[in-house]
Amino acid sequence: MNSVVIIGGGLVGAATALALHKAGIKSAMYDQVNPMEVVMRGDALEFGESGGAVMIQAGGLRVLRTLGLLDECLANGLSSPYVTWAKIDGSSEIIGDMRIWNKKAGETDTRLLTPLHILRSKILIQACHRVGIKTHVGKKLVGVTQDENSVTATFADGTTATSDLLIGADGIHSATRRNVFGENLTAKFTGETGYIGVVNIKEHNITIKETDDVAFYIDRDHKYFVAVFKVSPEIAAVRVSTFEDPEEEDQSYRPFNDLPKHAGRLADLMQSWGVAPNVVKMMRCAFRISAASIYDLPDLESYNKDRVILIGDAAHGMVPNAGIGLLTGLEDVGTLLPILRHYPDGNDWKKALAMYSKVRVARGTAAANQARNMRAKGMAASVFGGGLNHFVFRLVVAGGNNGLFTLYTLFDCEEEVSKLIEEESK
Repeated sequence: MNSVVIIGGGLVGAATALALHKAGIKSAMYDQVNPMEVVMRGDALEFGESGGAVMIQAGGLRVLRTLGLLDECLANGLSSPYVTWAKIDGSSEIIGDMRIWNKKAGETDTRLLTPLHILRSKILIQACHRVGIKTHVGKKLVGVTQDENSVTATFADGTTATSDLLIGADGIHSATRRNVFGENLTAKFTGETGYIGVVNIKEHNITIKETDDVAFYIDRDHKYFVAVFKVSPEIAAVRVSTFEDPEEEDQSYRPFNDLPKHAGRLADLMQSWGVAPNVVKMMRCAFRISAASIYDLPDLESYNKDRVILIGDAAHGMVPNAGIGLLTGLEDVGTLLPILRHYPDGNDWKKALAMYSKVRVARGTAAANQARNMRAKGMAASVFGGGLNHFVFRLVVAGGNNGLFTLYTLFDCEEEVSKLIEEESK
């Protein structure tokens, strides 16, 4: 395999390009914008539904290590072991220790037990520094054609790109998926909408205690949700959302229908909900506001079709929960690398892509279902009110803190690929 076209220049797309480079395969990225160029200039970058801050669990940190990005990402983010769930006013805190959960998941490297919280732009910058990845901008994908010898992407400006393989890394609203796998495979709005603010907490003298570096403030009865992600000693992100039934015909009552992209008015709304004062101040002082509508992608039966594969959210876009979505996308990248290394001959591309899909579909589907389940339970309120559900959730977290279960099982990409190769060789 000599060349690859990557549709989508975001975090997973850049990680994929870096993985291909390590496998000795040339690639070029195509996107409507160039996020890496933007962050290299130091300009603000909007990330749409996915927001600016991410949590990377142990399995994802393993992939960053394989790509040679771990040390730089650790230096540019914040490693914090705790995740806290509280009532909307910050009371009745439930604190999870992710070091115990990750150890239960199977991680043995002590450096990887603590999750990393980092801005997506920081990871993109590190990927830029590793290898000069050519990115073509202003490229809106409108069609994909393929034959026995190649695959060609056609863009709205009339240009084309032909290669041996095309990778769709263009997110949950993937044009690659719709063009190749079916127009019906579109992401569905979940009913959660809101905004994300990014704030310099040091500049505004805002204090976040260690256990609240990642914190979720929930009013289950009214379906109000606020999340805080501290990503460095200076920077944090705060997300404010509400949940409604997307099937409801009368949507005029929705409190976010007329929600302004204005930090002060968002802070006023949070204050009216009874949100903890320091969290309200974070939104009021935010220097950037991004949209945060949440979508969910129906499960796919395959992530490859002839010379095209899907990776990241394009394959298994899911509702955000404890970093499971990004973790699964990084696992995709970590799985593709050893497969391509094992099948360097272009004549084996069919076998390589089928293996990638076989390994990843089951994992991606399980992760998406887990995220859906966690989201439903996290916002649920019984006939006795949200307080009972909060108490039950406290028991669940206590079980995790005592090593009784974990959020996920560690996926060792190279080991899983080696097992599959061995099985197929018998």
